[in-house]
Amino acid sequence: MRGLKAWWARRVSRADDPDWLLYRDVAAKAVAPERIALFGLEDTPEMRFEILALHLAAAWARLDAGDAPLRRMRRGLGEAFVADMDASLRDLGAGDLGVGKRVKALAERLYGRVGAYGPAFAEDAERAVIADALERNLYKEGPPADAEAPARAADAVRQLGQAWRAAPSAAILAGKGPDL
Repeated sequence: MRGLKAWWARRVSRADDPDWLLYRDVAAKAVAPERIALFGLEDTPEMRFEILALHLAAAWARLDAGDAPLRRMRRGLGEAFVADMDASLRDLGAGDLGVGKRVKALAERLYGRVGAYGPAFAEDAERAVIADALERNLYKEGPPADAEAPARAADAVRQLGQAWRAAPSAAILAGKGPDL
């Protein structure tokens, strides 16, 4: 059993892989308590997924707009997401038989969010487009208790898109996302 755990730890950590470094950088910034609070969200696994999906959508918009090495990095970012969700579900106690189905469902949800948020990360995105994407996805259960949160969230999405567009390709290829 110890050998299996060591194998899994190496598989999930990938400290030398820029795709995985970028994923961990994006994920750590996305689910930071102050970031979750900025969007007026409760710190629950569901909301962590939603805020992570939003940040990954911003990263993927930048990767898709870049040159070939950046576009290839998107696949590695997706693989890191799948491995992270797999490990997280196992940590939460999901059984082996159900993990694959749950990870597939999470991946499908992520790709849906990426498509929904894509227009919000365009350089010329109108505030209404951003607000609509947030309302349909991040605030689908209703507005947050903090009435100012949706306006702050729209500003944060605009800033997130700007930060990714301004991020140097060399830094991204080294596994470092923009500072938020």
